[in-house]
Amino acid sequence: MDEKKIFNKMSLKSAVFEEVNLECAVFSQTNMFCTAIVEANLDESRMEDCSMKRTQMRNAAMHDMTFQDVDMQRTAFSNANLRSLSFKHSNMQGASFLHLCLNDAKFDSCSFTDAEFNACDMDGAKIDGIPVEELLAAYKKVNQ
Repeated sequence: MDEKKIFNKMSLKSAVFEEVNLECAVFSQTNMFCTAIVEANLDESRMEDCSMKRTQMRNAAMHDMTFQDVDMQRTAFSNANLRSLSFKHSNMQGASFLHLCLNDAKFDSCSFTDAEFNACDMDGAKIDGIPVEELLAAYKKVNQ
């Protein structure tokens, strides 16, 4: 039987962990500022009450995830699969989304103030239940 090891009030600043099994590990009240997680399996992981400001997520498979009440200001997502992702009550001010798959993603109670969508495939996308194609057609009709 695996014995539970407790690390309390330790500094592992600049430590390097390679090929370490942290399955079911718990990090509580932990400063992970500027931490790099590379080629890691985070399936079934849970993060609560976390600040993710200025986090960079590249080449990540993050489908079927939920971000709720998360501060993700200036977070950069690039070349990631975010299929069936759900954002709820999240602050993404200044976040960037480049070359992503957001098929079936859900955004609930999110602010898109001053957001820009450029060269995006919006097929089937809806805003408050209204297809984006219909909204754009109505806009073009009024503003011709």
